[in-house]
Amino acid sequence: MRLTKTSLVVVSLLSLMIAARAEARPFRVDDIPNGSKFTCLNCHGDLKASYNTDFGSDARNFLIPVGAVSTQHVDWTPLCALDSDRDGWTNGQELGDPDCVWKPGDPDPKGFLTNPGVYESAPPPVCGNGVLEANEACDGTLFAETNCAFVGAGEGMLGCTADCEFDYGGCSTPPDGPPNPNESGGGDASIEGGCSMSSAGASDASGWGLFVVVGMGLAARRRRVRVRGRVG
Repeated sequence: MRLTKTSLVVVSLLSLMIAARAEARPFRVDDIPNGSKFTCLNCHGDLKASYNTDFGSDARNFLIPVGAVSTQHVDWTPLCALDSDRDGWTNGQELGDPDCVWKPGDPDPKGFLTNPGVYESAPPPVCGNGVLEANEACDGTLFAETNCAFVGAGEGMLGCTADCEFDYGGCSTPPDGPPNPNESGGGDASIEGGCSMSSAGASDASGWGLFVVVGMGLAARRRRVRVRGRVG
């Protein structure tokens, strides 16, 4: 039977899908501490093993011993110290082994557990530790965002409070508050008739007003003189 080009492409794709799913090795759950907590979701984005999470991709780089992938195990020690999902917590911290001392066969360590392959799954942030962690706006000099415009607060630069929340004091339009008069975005003080007209502007306006009044008075006086001359 001859295969068309289309058939060959379909067969190739099916082969790749089967190979990808074959990477899900249930025995590897025991290669990491508390692996039974998230089972295959430690390394894969779904239970069909359709794709690897960042943790799963890192785990593939630490398979031992040399040989067929289908029989290799995960070397936990080098994987432990990484922060695969880049949420500010190491894989060991998320799986209860912050010091990376657990070995396969040891009891699972106790503690608050989160998935090392999912950014949104992270321990509560610790304010003041100098690490910008998941769900933390800022920590000291570290910021999730630095520009007020990125958080809808006008112009200026964000600060950081002692509670690791954004400080909007340097923003022209802080949320839930009046515009900052010290920032350029707080309004145009040069607009005529505005409440914030400068004293110099007001003085100039008064001077022009006096000039107009005096001029109108002189014009009226000349008119009266001309009228009297005609009557006489």
